[in-house]
Amino acid sequence: RQRLWGVPIPIFYCEECGEFHIDEQSVKAVSDLFRKEGSDAWWTHEAEEILPKGTKCKKCGCEKFRKETDIMDVWFDSGSSHAAVLMERPNLRWPADLYLEGADQYRGWFQSSLLTSIAWRGKAPYKAVVTHGWVVDGQGRKMSKSLGNGILPQEIVDKYGADILRLWVASSDYTVDVRAGKNIFKQLSEAYRKIRNTARFILGNLDGFDPNTDCVADDQLQEIDRWALAALDDLIVNTSAGYAVYDFNKI
Repeated sequence: RQRLWGVPIPIFYCEECGEFHIDEQSVKAVSDLFRKEGSDAWWTHEAEEILPKGTKCKKCGCEKFRKETDIMDVWFDSGSSHAAVLMERPNLRWPADLYLEGADQYRGWFQSSLLTSIAWRGKAPYKAVVTHGWVVDGQGRKMSKSLGNGILPQEIVDKYGADILRLWVASSDYTVDVRAGKNIFKQLSEAYRKIRNTARFILGNLDGFDPNTDCVADDQLQEIDRWALAALDDLIVNTSAGYAVYDFNKI
């Protein structure tokens, strides 16, 4: 693909015999120029402005060159972000803990990142990959302006509050397409009300309770209290297991 905005392949060709030219010095010259001006500099500078002075064709000795017009794969930009971002910023670390994107990136960002990283450092640039589906309307159709079926997050917040939006995100199975519709948010608001009322009831039962003076030893607990603590232990184990595999709707 000859796209002017792409990352160029840094190869030069002898104007006299057509022999290709690429060596450590020419690559460093391109690298220094790109670090200073960005990759667009390939298109704004002539070959003789980029190559070190005195560069000669190794085959015929000619000093005139032309630049390669083809570019890298169009995913090279994002595929090298692990090097450009993680390696350049002291508050980050390489490899990344997680790459998160849509399921189409197995042939895009995930793959290009893996290819450049394996070639460069012999290992993946991420410890884990999580993919998600797309947000669709209540009937499972893609949201679009032409259909008029889009929902702005602010609309949900204005009508139901931000917690409903958070609950919708947390309870969705993101591994497939996620439905968003007015009926869905209405049902969630009912579930949210039950959660709040249950929490209020539990907290009401604790009114006046002082753990420093009112707690009792395990062997003095009633059987139903011991069962509640055992159930809590199970909940913690299952919740932790869910977090470990990003199973948020289970949590």
